[in-house]
Amino acid sequence: MKLNIDPDWFLQMVEKENNRIVSVGGFFTRVETNMGVEIQPDMKPSEWSRIFPLKAMRKLRFSLPQGKSDAEVLLKFFDVRSPDAWRARWSNYAVAFRQTQEFDFHSEALAVWVREAEIIASQIPLAEFDEAKLRASLNVLRRLTREDISTALDQAQEICSRCGVALVLVPELPGTRISGCSRWLTDSHAMVGLTLRYKSGEQLWFTFFHELAHILLHRHRQLFVVDNAAGEMGDEVVDPVMAKYEEEADRFAADTLIPSAELAKLPLHKPDELRSELIQDFAESIEIHPGIVIGRLQHDKVLEHWQGNTLKQKLEWGFVPEE
Repeated sequence: MKLNIDPDWFLQMVEKENNRIVSVGGFFTRVETNMGVEIQPDMKPSEWSRIFPLKAMRKLRFSLPQGKSDAEVLLKFFDVRSPDAWRARWSNYAVAFRQTQEFDFHSEALAVWVREAEIIASQIPLAEFDEAKLRASLNVLRRLTREDISTALDQAQEICSRCGVALVLVPELPGTRISGCSRWLTDSHAMVGLTLRYKSGEQLWFTFFHELAHILLHRHRQLFVVDNAAGEMGDEVVDPVMAKYEEEADRFAADTLIPSAELAKLPLHKPDELRSELIQDFAESIEIHPGIVIGRLQHDKVLEHWQGNTLKQKLEWGFVPEE
């Protein structure tokens, strides 16, 4: 399957200069396109296929088509005719990568993850994007944090689709360290992708609202943002150009989940008084899971990282490898 992305619209949004600096709707970010294995123009399909994590893709049941060879499978997966065509398409994608630290990442694995998210998104019926409706749905979405994660994500996907946003979940691939992404697929359809790497609910929900913030706050500034895994809610950004946008998205997520006026009602300067009963009552009063409160207090260093973890929602995704 492929997405119906208008190439003229895409070219208007993305401009390249020396294949290093990319302008996305007027927003500039540095993109390292050759991290990983350098793809030579004359690389044979069999050689090209070996740079992709096919074993992990099969184990995680990615949307791989049938093919006579690994190369044919991958070409069909990416909807391209040759390795050169793949390189031309994917090197042009403007990816702003939020980094907590400088590290090498596997760009081919990143492309695989993004493509799988695209394929899943293409299967979700979407209304036209409606910013007002999405903003009006934020309180309903935040209350879903109290539900079983499977039920909550199903409901979140339905709500987002009615607002013109495809919410998709894709397992993390080795070498990517992705937490999520936000992307405009067309002028009227957006996508939020989440990886299933986190073990507790507050991290997943923070990432979800962080990605929604990019959709709501940074439209026409950032066409496509891939956020890397953070060790905690919020992080420091290596690329200074990204800092302002990431800070805005972090603040949006934090304040949407727990408004500052509500947070101020807690005895933040008296952590000894922040007992489980108080936190549970507070969470109930603002209609949110108590684990979200614990995560926020840990991030703000009101609580130590080991305090209150019994109140967090534990996540187990249970992927079954292929035989």
